[in-house]
Amino acid sequence: MYNVILWKDNGNEDIHVFEKKPTFKELYPLIGCSTIQIVAGYTDEHKTFEMYIDEEGKYNPLAYPNKRATNAWYEWQKRTKRMCLPGDHIAGNAAIIKNIGKIKSVKKEKVNESN
Repeated sequence: MYNVILWKDNGNEDIHVFEKKPTFKELYPLIGCSTIQIVAGYTDEHKTFEMYIDEEGKYNPLAYPNKRATNAWYEWQKRTKRMCLPGDHIAGNAAIIKNIGKIKSVKKEKVNESN
């Protein structure tokens, strides 16, 4: 099972569950794009991870700067001694794919109904 954590450019977060690792074709509508770029990010919660973003997000007048994704990208750059152009940012939605493994079935126990 996989969770796709979607950091939206409006500050909201959605989680989508997939049985198999999602393909780009499945990610396109979530991100709202037709071309995906993979960039790295870092947070204390997720550690180092890949973000799937709209490669042309800055050209889309409907996409806004994604503060959460940009901050994670900046933090990864700081930790790896890399840098971007001053003021650069990630625009639009960003998706993070997390492998959550197999979900164990819940064992049903018989309830004693002798009340």
